[in-house]
Amino acid sequence: MSAESKIAEESIAVIARLRRELNAATKEFLVKFHSLYPDAFRVYEPLVDIEERDNHILVYMDVPGFRKNEIKIMVTEDFVEVRAEKSEDRVREEDGRRYLQRERFYRRVHKRVELPVKVRPDNARARFEDGVLTIILQKSGERREVEVSVE
Repeated sequence: MSAESKIAEESIAVIARLRRELNAATKEFLVKFHSLYPDAFRVYEPLVDIEERDNHILVYMDVPGFRKNEIKIMVTEDFVEVRAEKSEDRVREEDGRRYLQRERFYRRVHKRVELPVKVRPDNARARFEDGVLTIILQKSGERREVEVSVE
């Protein structure tokens, strides 16, 4: 093995060890922080995909762990706003468990998405399946805000 290869191998080993130590320290900090400030990480802002079709815009949002009756959607011609909140009974049930590891702390979801084109809020539809919320919006123009129920 050449001297350069040996140095590279040792460097990679050191970096891997440092990464493991940093991950462990970060996890330990978050667990301690969560015990001191239990609501700090409870609001989650999910990632969104927006797909454009001929006459529609489709917004895909991961909202795992929620039930469809806990999801509220508001639509205007310019944006979609999604909020979800677990019921107090579900929160108490989760808090009463004895977790060995807990990384998923959120109880609430909130995301406001600016739309790339104007849509018709009255024609908005939404589906929720396997933790993925799909919002179907017809392209258009007039400005109004409506609440959309999840099918």
